[in-house]
Amino acid sequence: MRYRRKYIVLFTLVVMNLIDQPAPEVKIAQGTLSGKMSADGTVFEYIGIPYASTNSSTRFQAPGPPPSWEGVYNAVDEIYVCAQNSFIGVIGSEDCLKINVYVPAMPKTKPLAVMVYIHGGAFYLGSGSKTLHGPGFLTKKDVILVTFNYRLGALGFICLNIKEAPGNAGLKDQIAALKWVQKNIAAFGGDPDNVTVFGESAGATSVSLLLASEASTGLFKRAIVQSGSSLSNWVINRNPVWIASLLVKSLGHTTEDPNEIYKILSKLSYKELTVITTKKPIGLFFDTQILHLPCIETNIPGTEPVLTDLPYNIFKSRPNDIEVLYGTTSKEGYFLVALETEESVKERNGRYLFASDLTFSSEFEAMNEAEKVKEFYFGKDEISLQKHLNITDLYTQLYFEIPVIFETEFLVNRIKSGVYNYIFNYSGARNFMKTRSGYSDHEGACHADDIFYLFDGYLMPFRINNDDSRIIEYMTSMWTNFAKYGNPTPDSSDLPVKWTPSTKDNLNFLYIDSELKMGSMPNPESYRLWKEIYKNYYKTDLA
Repeated sequence: MRYRRKYIVLFTLVVMNLIDQPAPEVKIAQGTLSGKMSADGTVFEYIGIPYASTNSSTRFQAPGPPPSWEGVYNAVDEIYVCAQNSFIGVIGSEDCLKINVYVPAMPKTKPLAVMVYIHGGAFYLGSGSKTLHGPGFLTKKDVILVTFNYRLGALGFICLNIKEAPGNAGLKDQIAALKWVQKNIAAFGGDPDNVTVFGESAGATSVSLLLASEASTGLFKRAIVQSGSSLSNWVINRNPVWIASLLVKSLGHTTEDPNEIYKILSKLSYKELTVITTKKPIGLFFDTQILHLPCIETNIPGTEPVLTDLPYNIFKSRPNDIEVLYGTTSKEGYFLVALETEESVKERNGRYLFASDLTFSSEFEAMNEAEKVKEFYFGKDEISLQKHLNITDLYTQLYFEIPVIFETEFLVNRIKSGVYNYIFNYSGARNFMKTRSGYSDHEGACHADDIFYLFDGYLMPFRINNDDSRIIEYMTSMWTNFAKYGNPTPDSSDLPVKWTPSTKDNLNFLYIDSELKMGSMPNPESYRLWKEIYKNYYKTDLA
């Protein structure tokens, strides 16, 4: 009988672990929510809450208000993804504006700091799901984590500068999510006056754009920008109507009339719109092939723009005065080189090694500057995959490291709030992107490697070794300290370093490796090269 009782107890425990345990109900403006408890019992999870609405009738525009409901909304479903292409075809839907709230399952004596994460994916891939962005590492540090989806690709970033398609719908989704947090997070035990927005890659670029936007005023207190900057040459679509004309041309239509383009695209199903692929003609400039990017909007009655000027001009004259933490990985470019072929690399010979965010008085002047860049990175050799590590450095510095430093310089010269900088150089078992790119035996950290030390997503379900565990502890402590106090290493911290903010007289960098140490700017020679070029040739208007 004793053995039978023991069996019944064990069986009950197994069954309980297979069934979602409910989290406390929460009443928000839309109605009452129920969630579930995480498998380990440490987190209350509220997943797939609609924070705004969109459908084919409001396509390319700012989202509408979120729906309300009667009864209890069961917020446990992770199936929601915004429409995007994948190896199995189009996944997701147009009605995808869902938000996830992760709350530490412990008694609270005061409202918790809130961290709102914007996912990356080059503005055409990704989601806020736990595949990559599991909450456990961060919520252990007594903060509330919020993740969400926003519209991607053509659905999020068609920009025709007309009322029906003013541009930046995906960024307007992000603003709607932040407004939802302000309105509702207190019901979950969060502090709406202590919200930190953070993101990586396109998510970091989005954070940088929100820093430059008046439309986001008052929606967050601090920002963390990981491997992205709105000053990067791949961020702003400077000719969005032309890009949209390439889309409709691939469908058999020849027009650059915004209204005609809108009529064509608005009649397509979201799946038809998502699968349209075309290529920009390869010119002399080293422009990205990403089609759908944020744009500079015109002032249209009845719409609220995100940006009406280039971020460069805004940061140079009137940046928001809030605390910001910026960083890049040491070898961002590994993942881009992995996508190259010998043919695609050789195409760069004889062309400029910078994008059309620069302007020159003549082709001779441009080619002369391009030759300086080529010689700096490749010497007298041709550009080829034999020089793949040199290409890695070019991509790392041109696309990520240098723009972040430029943005930092604008801020430290114009604001009073603290600005912190880091370089993530650690290489461990969780450096997923470096391994996937084929560079696991090389030094440094690839683009996006750092996020696997902040999130315990499904993609990395493996046992965590001691070295990686220490880096996770360092990273999550510093990120959540910054979110709580505006200082990643406050006096109460027991971390083995004091992170010194940058100033207008000296940029200070925390190097995150097996050990933490403060240092000076990385790669000062490349900084001087690009600083001179951008000082002399940056194109400050869209004409």
